[in-house]
Amino acid sequence: MFLAVTTPPALTLKLADLRKTTSLNSPEITPDGKNIALIVRRSDYDKDRTKADLVLVNARTRGVRTLLHDVTGLGQIGWSPNGSQLAYIAQGIVDPDDPASAKTSQIFILPMNGGEPFQVTHETMGVDAFDWRPDARAVAYSAHIEAPNAKAIKAHDDAFDVTDEAWTDQAAPTPEYLYQIVSSGGKPQRIGNGTWRVGGGFTYARDARSVFVTRIASDRHPNRYLSRQLVRVSVATGTVTALPQLSQTQSDPVRGPSGQIAFAFANPHGMMQTEIALADAAGMHPRGITVRLDRNVGGTSFLPGGSLLLAANDATQRRLFRVSPAGAVAPIPIGNVSAGVSSVSKNGTIAFTATAPDRPTELYVLSPGARAPVRLTNYNGWIARYQLGVTRPVVWRTFDGLTADGVLTTPPRSVKLSARAPLVLYIHGGPTAASTTAYSGFVQVMAAHGWFVFQPNYRGSDNLGLRYARTTVPHITSVPGRDIEAGLAKVLANAPIETNRIGVSGWSEGGLMTSWLIGNDRRWRAAVSGAAVNDWVQYDTMSDSKDFAPQFIGKSPWSSPSEYNLYEAESPLSYASDVRTPTLIMSDAGDFRVPTPLAYEYYHAVRATGTPVEFVIYPVVGHFPRDPVRIEDIYRRWEAWFVKYLGS
Repeated sequence: MFLAVTTPPALTLKLADLRKTTSLNSPEITPDGKNIALIVRRSDYDKDRTKADLVLVNARTRGVRTLLHDVTGLGQIGWSPNGSQLAYIAQGIVDPDDPASAKTSQIFILPMNGGEPFQVTHETMGVDAFDWRPDARAVAYSAHIEAPNAKAIKAHDDAFDVTDEAWTDQAAPTPEYLYQIVSSGGKPQRIGNGTWRVGGGFTYARDARSVFVTRIASDRHPNRYLSRQLVRVSVATGTVTALPQLSQTQSDPVRGPSGQIAFAFANPHGMMQTEIALADAAGMHPRGITVRLDRNVGGTSFLPGGSLLLAANDATQRRLFRVSPAGAVAPIPIGNVSAGVSSVSKNGTIAFTATAPDRPTELYVLSPGARAPVRLTNYNGWIARYQLGVTRPVVWRTFDGLTADGVLTTPPRSVKLSARAPLVLYIHGGPTAASTTAYSGFVQVMAAHGWFVFQPNYRGSDNLGLRYARTTVPHITSVPGRDIEAGLAKVLANAPIETNRIGVSGWSEGGLMTSWLIGNDRRWRAAVSGAAVNDWVQYDTMSDSKDFAPQFIGKSPWSSPSEYNLYEAESPLSYASDVRTPTLIMSDAGDFRVPTPLAYEYYHAVRATGTPVEFVIYPVVGHFPRDPVRIEDIYRRWEAWFVKYLGS
């Protein structure tokens, strides 16, 4: 007698399954390349918080050891130059002699010989970032100070003059200064003097007598992102030495093994692309070395020999590149994964986080000379039990002859489809970002409903070079809108889509494009528009990003009638009376990047047409909620809106 063997049904992702996802951040490899420190985060939905562990992963055995469990406020981590100590930022007390002392972000140092971590700083306003001195006897760090008129503020004499503040600001910005403190603790020493403030990354010079730091001049507001300078500051005297400027802004210096300095600078053509320059140990004679790469780069690390390791979106993958001091470019072999954050040991071993098409983020290591990376962790191995849709690149021609791309995810094989299926557009934000073939949990949840999911990289995306990004100017909305329509036409010509069941959605710049498309095309069955720039005039006056609109559109809309008309023509609000698509609008109440009134305007305009529209607002500050409960609620509403109008 034979027993019947049954195959269990294939599992497809539900939104609740995404609660199992573990995120991995800030991999820091030891100088000898043997171990990687890593921040591991998990969501606690019962307490609506994120729990963070600091772990150590053995690069050879793949063994994982938890160094610290459930650390509140765990942020930057960094090895001392010889790897004997690990510094990190976490919540600490301001005054060790006061049991009721306030808690803010402070620097801790964990000895790797078995000792206990100890708190090094006690800053009233908390610490933002740090850098080890080359001899490991001290660290430099940045921290805000109390407002100069703190006493007056406590007495409610707190009115302030508005210059470039965002609409959400309730006080003038407080200065952020640079300090040095010995690694065993003590009294900090301010590095520099005057009223300039720290505006980005910093690093010690090779001789430790000075620090290269990103500075904001005293007459410039922090919201002016194109006003950052790279300077060298003497630790002993505070003297500031200006360095050659390659563009309007340069920042985030990194010291190389021979003392040379690499730093980021905005491409002279605007904010669309970050370039990397290489200077000598004094910060002089800088030269841009990423012209041949022609990508929006980040994550700068030095490799042995003086070459740089850089990450960049490239077509539909986030790749790693080696760029020589002369500017020669060579891809790093990482297979089909999309790279996240990376670090490099002295022998050239690369540790990095990455997302595969079928797996959330894990930790990988690439040894010198290896042809492929090795995955070290299995935090998200649970995903192997689920059948996922396949994500593939889509390429098309724009109306003016450029090559555009995106990715299309098909429903999982186990999902039964009719002859034709619904399609959802899921448009990325930015615009200096890109959709890739990397795993996306929410995309897979939507695909499990039997929907195709199209993620277009419209003009302004940073994955095809400066020309592709730049040709959106000054038509920041209408040109990308035409790109998306052309990409949709390519998808419809090659996939079995039911053309009367197409949804469109996105957040931030993706919300902008959603609002634009439903006002200029009535084919859509449903739309979800989150944190959308519905009105460029209001955005220019109220956003914290004061350099954005002038770079992508033009001068202030109030500078001339023609500029005002251009801003209006590129605003979805101008076409709201034509919207007939049932629309869900979402926003944060305290969104400083895309001001919340833009959502209110658009909601009432669409509502006046009689079109079904709902507006949901989250009572938090920020451009997107940070807590797991609200984040899940956004995606729950997003999903439910499309189920209602597209079917499942």
